[in-house]
Amino acid sequence: MTNQESHALIVIGGDRPDLRALAHIPNDATVICADSGLDHALSLGLTPHVFLGDMDSVSPGALARSQHETWTMISYDPLKDHTDTELALQYAINQGFRNITLLWGSGDRIDHVLGVLAALSHESLSSVQNLVAWIGADRVQILHGPRTHNDQVLIGTTVSLMPLGPSVIGVSTNGLQWNLNHEDLAPQSARGVSNIAHQTNINIEIETGVLAIVYPGFLGKSLLETGKQS
Repeated sequence: MTNQESHALIVIGGDRPDLRALAHIPNDATVICADSGLDHALSLGLTPHVFLGDMDSVSPGALARSQHETWTMISYDPLKDHTDTELALQYAINQGFRNITLLWGSGDRIDHVLGVLAALSHESLSSVQNLVAWIGADRVQILHGPRTHNDQVLIGTTVSLMPLGPSVIGVSTNGLQWNLNHEDLAPQSARGVSNIAHQTNINIEIETGVLAIVYPGFLGKSLLETGKQS
């Protein structure tokens, strides 16, 4: 099965996602709910297509409803080796999706934050053409190298470049206050934090590694248009 032109929206647990993110997500996206992400999807008015996980955090009401709906339901043993987020991402990959958005309201567990970022950096996602995570009000574009990210933003927009995993090699940027020219970003350095857009068109290119491009408070600001990636 191939879904190279289709879009998968993965809704996960934690806090309720920001409703404003839906304006930046295709209306015809295939909605994949990971455990209590089902509660969030229903509360946002989304129609689930797939519901999966170990069912340890979904509400009794949503779980009962799933027994009578047409969406696909996949249950896993609670003693599994992978998080529900990892399972949902792997499901999307196995179904051939090349455009994936993860929708998450975040929460107060730093281990969950690190776990989600680790899941998004997995090498199996290197085939995804457009990988975006909405975390609270922040937009996070994930680049698995080699890849180029082109975007249109307001001048003054904060853009943070954060390596996920080993160093990101061959980072080049255009349109930022502090541009890089085939340089490396190490995970133990905060060099890429809080850069600033000096032009409305910005370009970020990497050769190898996984880079998180973070737009803090994106949903509270007005951008010229949603991000583009090639």
